Amino acid sequence: MAKKKSRLMTANQIKSWLQPKVSAFGERHRMAARIRLANSWATRHPKRTFGYVVGTLLMVLFCDIAIAGLRTENSMDNMSQIANVEPVFNGFRTIQANKDNQRKALLEMTVQGKSLHHELDSLIAIPRKSHRDSIEIIRRYSRLENIVKSLKQNENAQ
Repeated sequence: MAKKKSRLMTANQIKSWLQPKVSAFGERHRMAARIRLANSWATRHPKRTFGYVVGTLLMVLFCDIAIAGLRTENSMDNMSQIANVEPVFNGFRTIQANKDNQRKALLEMTVQGKSLHHELDSLIAIPRKSHRDSIEIIRRYSRLENIVKSLKQNENAQ
C-alpha cells in the first residue's frame, strides 16, 4: 500500500512539473488548432488517413524488426567474445593447480621438519654421543634450519 502511495505521489509530482511545460509548448506551437485541422482533414479523406496510418504502422514494424535483428547479431558477437574467455579460465586453472602444488610442498616440508625435529630430540637425548652422532645432529639441525627459513619466507610472501 505504501509503495502504491509513493508511486502515486511521484507521478503527481512529475505531472505537476511537466504540465505547465507541455501546455506552454502546445500554446507556443498552436497544437490544439493543428490537431483540429488534422481531424477535419481525416474526416474528409478517410481512405488516405487509413493508408497513412497503416503505412506508418508497417514502417514502425519493419524498423523494429531491423533493430531487433541488429541486436541479435550483437548478442551473437557477445557470444563469440564469451568463447574467447576460455584461455583466461585455463590460466586460472593453471594458477589453482600451482597453488595446490605449493600447498602440498609446504605440507611435505612441514612433515619433514617435524620428523627432523623428532630425530634431533632423539639424538640430543643420547647420553654419550659419538663423533658421528654429533655430525648427524649438525646436519639435521642445518636441514631443519633451512626448512624453517623457507617456511617463514613463504609465510611472509603470502
